[in-house]
Amino acid sequence: MRYIDFLERKRHKYPKHGFDTIWMPDKAFDYQKHIIDVSIKKGRIGVFADTGLGKTLIQLSIAENIIRKTNKKVLILTPLAVAFQFLKEAEFIGVDDIEHIKGSNHTKKIVVCNYERIHHLNSSDFEAVILDESSILKNFDGKIKHQITNFMKKIPYRFLSTATPSPNDFIELGTSSEALGYMGYMDMLGKFFKTNQNSVDSNNRNIGEKFYLKPHAEKDFFAWVNQWSIMCKTPSDLGFTDDRHILPDLIKNINLIHNNSML
Repeated sequence: MRYIDFLERKRHKYPKHGFDTIWMPDKAFDYQKHIIDVSIKKGRIGVFADTGLGKTLIQLSIAENIIRKTNKKVLILTPLAVAFQFLKEAEFIGVDDIEHIKGSNHTKKIVVCNYERIHHLNSSDFEAVILDESSILKNFDGKIKHQITNFMKKIPYRFLSTATPSPNDFIELGTSSEALGYMGYMDMLGKFFKTNQNSVDSNNRNIGEKFYLKPHAEKDFFAWVNQWSIMCKTPSDLGFTDDRHILPDLIKNINLIHNNSML
């Protein structure tokens, strides 16, 4: 066996948990269709697309495919005051079996609920869960983070969606991996990071300030992240055109107002 083949066998590889895409909205752009297709086939993935790339449409399309495949319910967890966007977008792409709940009762196939109300729900009622603005998981010791991770453990299909997957440091990606059912963030720290302290202690505060990515592990780290996520700031990152996302130059109008009372 060649040494390179030996190293390849040691690399972390995750199986696919999904299925072939069943339905695609006509109004989705080409890059959105690509993300939807990859996500459904993976079954558990983080969709880390920048602001304005249509993550709401992508999430609803994933949910509709899960329903058509399993005929079971999908839960979409959102921050406060965001749920109405999903209802509006669902109408736009022709998804109608959706509701926003504020308690524990739900009658539709797609259930949209705020993170703060997750304790009202039973995970066994859902075949899939989608986290909108999933950067909420970045808090290592947060109560909601633990609630969400425990809630998702037995759910077959899991999806994360945020434009800011790692705003402060790379180790925050570990909480996303753990929520999806892949490597836990403490295991990730031990594999890819070095600490300037004597031990790996999950109870340390500001844990991101105590760890740094091993220089020789940088390539393997991002190859690992690439197995369970799809990232893009623009459609061209995925091989598509940016024509629809090129903003016009910003026009600045400066108006000076003199306060005569100060004269």
